[in-house]
Amino acid sequence: MDSHLYSNLKSMPAHSHFPSGRRLKNLERLFLERRKESELIKTLFALASLTITSTSLAMPAGSRVTLPSGKKVFVSGMNLAWISYAADVGNTPLPASSLSRIGAAMKAVHDSGGNTLRIWLSTNGTNDPIYANGTVWGPGSSTIANIQAMLQLAKANKILVLPVLLTHNWVDKSLSPSILANNKTMLTTDSGLSAYTKNYLTPVVSAIGNDPNLLGWEVFNEPEGMVDGWSSPAGTISKAQVQKAVNRIAGTIHRLVPKVLVSNGAASLSTVNWYTDANLVAAGGDTGGVLDFYMAHYYGWNGTGNSPFTKSSATWNLDKPLVIGEYASSDWSPSTASSSKLQDAGKVDTLMTYLDQAGYAGGLGWQYQSDVGDPWMKGFSTFGHSLRQAFLADSNSILLDGTGNGTFSVSVGAGAGGTVQSNPVGRIDSGKTVILKAIATAGYAFTGWTGDTTGIDTVLKIASVTKDWTILANFKPNSGTNLVKDGDFTASTSWGFYAAVGNVATSVYAGGKASIQIGQQDDTTYHIQLSQSGVPIDSGVTYILQFEASATVARSIAMGFSSGAPDWKYLGGGSAQIGTATKTIAVELVPTGSSPAAVLQFNLGGATGTLALDNVSLVKKGGVWVRPRKESSSKLSLRRVANGFVWTRSTPLPGEGALRLLDSQGRVLGQSKLAKGALTGIVSSLGVGLRFVVLQSGDESEVVAWANLP
Repeated sequence: MDSHLYSNLKSMPAHSHFPSGRRLKNLERLFLERRKESELIKTLFALASLTITSTSLAMPAGSRVTLPSGKKVFVSGMNLAWISYAADVGNTPLPASSLSRIGAAMKAVHDSGGNTLRIWLSTNGTNDPIYANGTVWGPGSSTIANIQAMLQLAKANKILVLPVLLTHNWVDKSLSPSILANNKTMLTTDSGLSAYTKNYLTPVVSAIGNDPNLLGWEVFNEPEGMVDGWSSPAGTISKAQVQKAVNRIAGTIHRLVPKVLVSNGAASLSTVNWYTDANLVAAGGDTGGVLDFYMAHYYGWNGTGNSPFTKSSATWNLDKPLVIGEYASSDWSPSTASSSKLQDAGKVDTLMTYLDQAGYAGGLGWQYQSDVGDPWMKGFSTFGHSLRQAFLADSNSILLDGTGNGTFSVSVGAGAGGTVQSNPVGRIDSGKTVILKAIATAGYAFTGWTGDTTGIDTVLKIASVTKDWTILANFKPNSGTNLVKDGDFTASTSWGFYAAVGNVATSVYAGGKASIQIGQQDDTTYHIQLSQSGVPIDSGVTYILQFEASATVARSIAMGFSSGAPDWKYLGGGSAQIGTATKTIAVELVPTGSSPAAVLQFNLGGATGTLALDNVSLVKKGGVWVRPRKESSSKLSLRRVANGFVWTRSTPLPGEGALRLLDSQGRVLGQSKLAKGALTGIVSSLGVGLRFVVLQSGDESEVVAWANLP
């Protein structure tokens, strides 16, 4: 290793501390023989350390990526990027040839001492996601299964996968006009971005869950290219729009699966500060939309001032671990012109070890497959030795204990209104049985299991576990259950108050009521707002909002629901007249959309004076939701047809009924009324993320899992 690489790292070991060529060859031979036996590997390197001094430095925790399991790792591996460009996800299942090539790459990386493979997913929008009427409708029909197949291969080869959701090619000028228009709408409008997070990201991330072989989700590969015009006119997307997209996508992922990591692939160390917490939240407004670790790339075109190979990670003054997500896989030669060459780096074999010892959290070579015509992208043939060198120097930070070791995870969650007990807990040995028990809180009823299996009994038995599972227990409020917390205002922590800039308004909680004092009129009702978040609602269901109110001056107020951050989509509401005398008011509200955690809003702009509110309750009207239960023999059958399905009953409906389409969270995606005596019907429009079909008539309720349809 050239001494200039260490010019800024005085504490680094000298060149002479590295093993001689003959001893290195011997160690590599032993390494290749023993790589699959972790305990023998640890013994080998413990012995090696007796004669090789200072090849493994104790780095601070900030220089490692902390996995959901708590394991701190140095990310060492390569970019596979793709097998079929932009087509490894979408409507086509991965063919056997692609699976074989992915598996071979994972095995090669693992056998050389690496632990990670970075893979691009949607890439440019040509195959995934699926658009309808200009906005994202959902993932391709094989997208989730293809990602799961990659993760299963990762388990077999004991490495991690880092999937990349989007790239700067999203606005490539070579795309068809319709795809380009859809992609730009997705990134540049609130409605487009919300459709992506709701209809694509939610089903994909939820289905993958907290998979033990998932390093995390990477939002973008080099999004700065959309701003600077690498493959499209400069300024196609603004810096603020990139930051907003990263913020909203990261926030959505963190809420869906709180422990899963999120990062973003900056094109250069000069732009990685675009993605600090403060900058992302300022652009998108989602406080949960931040990264868990930073990533940046380095090639010759970045300039030597942005090289990580002559500076320690502390140079960049970042507050989170930093992974160099791409760099050239071959040695630099000053005699050959190329923008890919590293320019200020020496032998590629030394660079991964350098990153580890210089405080970086990882490095990934570009790429496993050689880039035809580029002398600096020769692929695994020139980079595999670099992985072995890093493993020799720091096996403890790279070896993945507990991942792919014959144990499996059963990730189980509970929706609002209940909890789940699991026996046993933690990772499960192959062949063992797991018992899950759903426990509804007071005022709620258990409605069924969704995810990798379905069922309606409160106790779920998963016999002989041989794979990872992701399961959700769903609950619904009973009729009469108050969905509002602290409706008597004895504690104000459940309520939020908002007054737009320029308004003179305050809220005071005293004497068991809320007193809102408005000193300046604002004709926009929602610019002064008392609200409560986390309220579960279903589309088309009637709710009764009841409260006591009075005002110093008679006035009207508006009430309603919204989806909350980041899009704050209005989901329907109503209004009421408030007099000077305290009066109990009841208003019927029918949401136009479903949400497990909607925001209930009292919108109070439009008048001045003091308004008093007390004893707020929100309950379902009547018995709209009937808990699905087993029947002695099913009367309902479904059959797929083009763009929908046909339902058939063995006996006529006993009364007027309803057919509802539900997603994995129990949310209503669509519904239709059924006439008394009906025996059959056609549903021609399906909701994104459809998991269950529920038919209700009188006191009868039947559920059919969509996955079980013929």
